[in-house]
Amino acid sequence: MLVSAFILLVPMIYIFVQAFSKGLMPVLQNLADPDMLHAIWLTVMIRADCRTGKPGVRHSAGLAGDAL
Repeated sequence: MLVSAFILLVPMIYIFVQAFSKGLMPVLQNLADPDMLHAIWLTVMIRADCRTGKPGVRHSAGLAGDAL
């Protein structure tokens, strides 16, 4: 479990440090960019779709297994 936490946390910390390495102003300017907003929107939508779609896939796989 410690290795999993390390593998997940180190890249997130690195990305956060790199994003804020030049200060807060470039981050705020990027948040006003339409391309950046679209990328964030796509990320949120894909994440929401994966999260909500997972139970349906499990249910479908279970039904398919019963039919065999």
